[in-house]
Amino acid sequence: MSEVFLFLLAEGMAAADTSWPVIVRTAQGLEQRTQLGDLPAALPGAAVVVIVPMEMAGCCVIGPVPGKRPRRESLAYAAEEQLASPLETSHLAFGAADEQGCRRVLMVALEGFQQLLSLLQAQGIDPVAVHVDADLLGGNEACALWFEGRWLLGGGSCARLAVSADAAQLLARQLPRMAWMAETHHPGMALCNHPVPSALATLVQGRAGAIDLRQGALRRRRKGPGWHGLAAGLALIVLMASVADYLRAEWVLQRATQQQAENVMAFQRWAPDQPVGPDLAARIVALEQRTMPSTAVERLAWFAEHLVSAGNVTLERAESDPAGSWRMDVAAQGFGDLERLRERVPGLLVEHASQAEHGVRAALSWQEAE
Repeated sequence: MSEVFLFLLAEGMAAADTSWPVIVRTAQGLEQRTQLGDLPAALPGAAVVVIVPMEMAGCCVIGPVPGKRPRRESLAYAAEEQLASPLETSHLAFGAADEQGCRRVLMVALEGFQQLLSLLQAQGIDPVAVHVDADLLGGNEACALWFEGRWLLGGGSCARLAVSADAAQLLARQLPRMAWMAETHHPGMALCNHPVPSALATLVQGRAGAIDLRQGALRRRRKGPGWHGLAAGLALIVLMASVADYLRAEWVLQRATQQQAENVMAFQRWAPDQPVGPDLAARIVALEQRTMPSTAVERLAWFAEHLVSAGNVTLERAESDPAGSWRMDVAAQGFGDLERLRERVPGLLVEHASQAEHGVRAALSWQEAE
């Protein structure tokens, strides 16, 4: 069955109802803009791949987790310190391990994602897969794509982000050279160095390497077998019940011992400064609120948004140290512009400022507040 792509646009996140603006793209490449409540009649029952905006998700990378095929619980514990919310309120989706054993992780709010699936099912849509738009930028190299009024950053080991055009201008000066893709005659052409005929087609082509959010408890349930097939299966189960019970008990005992050892190893690896104790679950609950700081690129993007809003200030150079501090050289029209920027950004210090021929030049330092 041919797949149909349903793109949920970022501006619909606030209401999150049937008025959500969407783009429908058929397997033949036909595109239609509409609302979630006005989908084409042929869409319910089709193989629909849903694409949600990056603004709904967070992204991180976790290192190798012990075990040939680690369980979702072990992977979640490895990612918990990088999450901004507790595991109980988050839904995690894991990518395949790379050659070094590292995995990319996408996180969405559990309640919001469940509500979205319910909203889709009310329209007759049971998605065969759900992806995040920035995660569709596949390939081994970092890249960016202008899509629906913002830049999507992804590809390779790059953080998955969605940023405004102004913030992208600042980020482009700090990031290594990469492909900035946009359709001709779109606002993104100001930064574009790699024109593409269709942004939607570019995203669709990257589906193979993208993470499917329908994992774990929210995976898609296949339709059950027919009555005759079910009856035959039940008869076979009854026939083999005695043998299966014996083998299962033996396997469960071995697996429980092995899983306990793997859980202890995983806990000691990702929380080496914490004692294991007799109740490992209690130790994990106690650490649920611990979070890791955002990445350097995300902190710079946050600062860039405030720099743009302050006005009349241009970032000329920025560098960070392992402790998370930033040193920056900026140019401004006047000292008042620097003062407005300092008021907007907590932890920002003006180390040196002097009058130049065409304005003011200053050296700043910034330590993100804990």
